[in-house]
Amino acid sequence: MGRPERGTLDSINAGVDRSCPSARCEPGAKLLGVKGADGRIHNLRTAMAVDDEFITTASQVGPPEQRMRFSSHCATNGCSQWTGNRCGVIDRVLTHIEGFNLSKSDGLPACPIRATCRWFDQTGAKACHACSYVITDNASAMAE
Repeated sequence: MGRPERGTLDSINAGVDRSCPSARCEPGAKLLGVKGADGRIHNLRTAMAVDDEFITTASQVGPPEQRMRFSSHCATNGCSQWTGNRCGVIDRVLTHIEGFNLSKSDGLPACPIRATCRWFDQTGAKACHACSYVITDNASAMAE
C-alpha cells in the first residue's frame, strides 16, 4: 500500500492539530532544519524545542529564520497566509518552482513533523520535495 495522495490525509488524521512548517523563531516553536552550503534546508531527525536561550544565541549572527526552519502550531484563521481553507504559502511555493528542474530523491526526505504538517496534508509529497527550498525570512538578504 502506497502513501496517501493529496486530499486523503484529512480523513486519516481527523482531529489532528496541524503544524506550520514555516514558523518564526519564538519560544515554543521547534527547530526543523538548518540551511546547508547548498542553500537548501536540511531537516533534523528530531525537531528541537526552541526557548529564550536558543533564540538569544541563534540571533547573535542575524535572523535565525535566514539559516534555520521552524515549526509551530498552524494558526489557520489567525495567520495572514491562511486563504480561508488552506495555507497559501505552499501553494505559492509550488507555483513558483513549477518548471524548475529541482532534484528529487526517490523517497520522501526525512521530516520530524510530516504526520502533522499542514503543507503535506494539503499537497502530499510535492510539498516535501519543495520544502527544502523554502527560507522563511529572506527580507534582510534581499535588501543587501
